[in-house]
Amino acid sequence: MTNTVVIGCADQALAYELRSQLDEIGEFEIGYIAETTSEFSSAVIRLEPDVVILHDAIGPQTAIDVVRELSLRRPTMSPIVVCGDPSPESLMPLVEAGARGILTYPLAFEEVEARLRAATEWSRAMSDVVATPHDSVAGVGARVICFTGSKGGVGTSTVATHIALDVAREVPNFRVALLDLDLEKGDVSSLIDVRYRSSIADVARVSNDLNVRTIADAVVPHDSGLHLLLTPHQVQDVEFITPQSVRVIIATLRQAYDLVIIDGGSHVTPTQVAAVELADEVVMVTTPDVLSLRGVRRNLDSWDGLAVRKAETTRVLVNNSSKHNAIQADLVHRLAQAPVISVALPSLHKQLEAAVNSRDPLTLRESSWWKALRAIGKEIELVPVQPRTDVAAEAIKAEISTRRGERRRGRGRRRQRGAKVAGSESGQISIETVGLLPTILLVCVFLWQIALVGMSSIYASHAADAAARQASLGHAPGPTAYEKVPSYFRDGMTVDPSAQAPSDGVVSVHVKVPLFVPGVFSGPWSIDATRKVVQEP
Repeated sequence: MTNTVVIGCADQALAYELRSQLDEIGEFEIGYIAETTSEFSSAVIRLEPDVVILHDAIGPQTAIDVVRELSLRRPTMSPIVVCGDPSPESLMPLVEAGARGILTYPLAFEEVEARLRAATEWSRAMSDVVATPHDSVAGVGARVICFTGSKGGVGTSTVATHIALDVAREVPNFRVALLDLDLEKGDVSSLIDVRYRSSIADVARVSNDLNVRTIADAVVPHDSGLHLLLTPHQVQDVEFITPQSVRVIIATLRQAYDLVIIDGGSHVTPTQVAAVELADEVVMVTTPDVLSLRGVRRNLDSWDGLAVRKAETTRVLVNNSSKHNAIQADLVHRLAQAPVISVALPSLHKQLEAAVNSRDPLTLRESSWWKALRAIGKEIELVPVQPRTDVAAEAIKAEISTRRGERRRGRGRRRQRGAKVAGSESGQISIETVGLLPTILLVCVFLWQIALVGMSSIYASHAADAAARQASLGHAPGPTAYEKVPSYFRDGMTVDPSAQAPSDGVVSVHVKVPLFVPGVFSGPWSIDATRKVVQEP
């Protein structure tokens, strides 16, 4: 049996040596050799190998962060790290992060073979445990979607907030977290009316010992079920939020939620780059104008230059789309240099302004906006078939539910008072609907009978035309006229004359109008159609 191996190594000499030793072993096939951590992570997620080999000198993300992240997303995978420094201080963090084996320079064939076989056996054993029916789960790790902007003011925070809120309220038992990483502005707290004390800065301070309980204390639950992790109130607290802490926070959020949506802002910063590199999907929001589209190209080039994400793995979302724009969809596709989402968000400035001023996105009643958001979510696969369940998610759910209990009881009492009034109104509406039902049925019957009259007139005209044409050729007009009329309209139909050419040069067709049901009942009236016969020489 051949096992697939993915190698992450920027050193060409070391990659060649590893390839040679794997070829000599014979049981392992190299699926991909990546030179950056982003390429390595993408290859592992795509190929799902049993064993991966990672060089500790690869960048830009550290080997410890990569091993920790992949161990959370692929628990059955066995990472082997090639370490240049064999000291315990360097090896222990790798083992604690989840490495199943360590290789040091120079590479010995026997050691490489032993590490690979041990890692393969462990991976197969873990796969068997996970595949057991009573231990199976719907998925491992949340899906992380990062929304960024080509420039300020294109609506990145609005799109990220609204789409996260819509998923949280529309998909039952689906845990959604919204992480605001736009540290310069932090508009999510302005779009949703929430009060909070803990922020992402408080979580970043304890990122070295971060766990699910700490995240549960920092997130802010919204009435819709959406959980928010927002920017700090004081600008000086932003210095605690480092790329390393962002990676740990995102990895912890993966354990506790089914979907993590990130507002990455519009500026290429170290924290945004960390989120872009770890995200499963990156959506760049832009507007159909030259300035925004130039921002798209600038940000894509910056990410490519930093080796965190290539343009073809990023999607572009057009906001404020209108038929009056000078730049339309075909031109956006040519200028974006990245795949463009097929659904564009409509231009709704006035409606969105009212929702922003009230700090309640749910006051926006435009169905076209929510339909577009759901179509976008379907295209980027926001929601899987079945939400996953695990111990970490249940822990954060229980932790947050205790803080929301009091508010729910207060809303429940108000709803009971409103339910009494609503009950009487709904009863009155039901009675009125029953009273109008006979009138509605009578109108429908009348419209159907009018339609039958129109159909009879059409069929009579077709039959008369065909009969006159046959009579002009000296043939009997009757059989052809009957063929032009459906069988259920022939009851009471006559053709004059039917068997011989007319003497007066005129052919008449009479079609009875059906009563309610064609072919069963005929009404007292008929439709007549007369055509003049032109004799052919």
